[in-house]
Amino acid sequence: MNLENSFEVKVFDSKTDTIDQMISCVCPFRLELVNFFWALITTKHVILRSIFCIRSKKPILYISAVQEGGDLYELDIFISENCSTDLIVDMELVISGCLRGIFESTSGFGKQLFIETNVMVEKITHIFLAAGMRFITTFSELGFSIGTPVPNFKATGGLQLLLVRDFSYQQSNELFQRSSINSLDCPEGLKFRNVTKVFDSLFFHPLLDANGSLVAMVDGVMAGFVMVVKHEDQAEIAYLGVAEEYRSRGVGSALIGEVLVILARDKVNNLTVIVDEGNFPALNLYLRFGMKLRKNRILFLTEG
Repeated sequence: MNLENSFEVKVFDSKTDTIDQMISCVCPFRLELVNFFWALITTKHVILRSIFCIRSKKPILYISAVQEGGDLYELDIFISENCSTDLIVDMELVISGCLRGIFESTSGFGKQLFIETNVMVEKITHIFLAAGMRFITTFSELGFSIGTPVPNFKATGGLQLLLVRDFSYQQSNELFQRSSINSLDCPEGLKFRNVTKVFDSLFFHPLLDANGSLVAMVDGVMAGFVMVVKHEDQAEIAYLGVAEEYRSRGVGSALIGEVLVILARDKVNNLTVIVDEGNFPALNLYLRFGMKLRKNRILFLTEG
């Protein structure tokens, strides 16, 4: 039996195809995906490959690629509840073909896949490697319920916390560059990315929380900062960085402690942070504040 003939692949490219084709690719998975991708295709290049079981007509898996900035496509893989570990193994050639098609359409651009780990994803990680992607690291996603009592930490003397919005783009970017030096937060990943573009994605984020994004000053010098994004009652620490010469002096603890106070005041219920599992100082910091592990994610990257 030719297993490839057991599956149907639907294709969408926002540069050439119609809205109806996009709908046929994602609507069978979840109706709300139509609005999600509809909003994206108005401003970004979007490519979709959706796999359906021919016999049952049920959606099994889709791969999306969304252009973020000028040099990178963010990949995502959605596996439906109709899939099983046996079925996903049977689909190896089909998934490889979908990935190859996306890579051909995005030739010359970097690709990033940041995906939650589970049994089925582990069954197909070799496909990403065979396609030329490189495993970078595993991340831990931690969560925290705002309002939970937190411990007090002793911070360095001469510390002052100010709002990021009180500083210029140039000042904040210079601090980001300093805090990236010898950082344990995905150091391999930064080799693939333009550090300034990474900072721009934070500084100009449409959901950047003006109240919760803070700069730590030590004796009048910018020592570290935290960038928080927020939507309604949910928030995420998008970046926490401390310049190398100010690490292990309580700067990160002071920033996180103040963020929790501000988010509680602003009626935020839940806070999420994603941290490289190899960044033990940051991971231990979050755990000391009472944050709990929710899930693990893996990161794959490829250059253009």
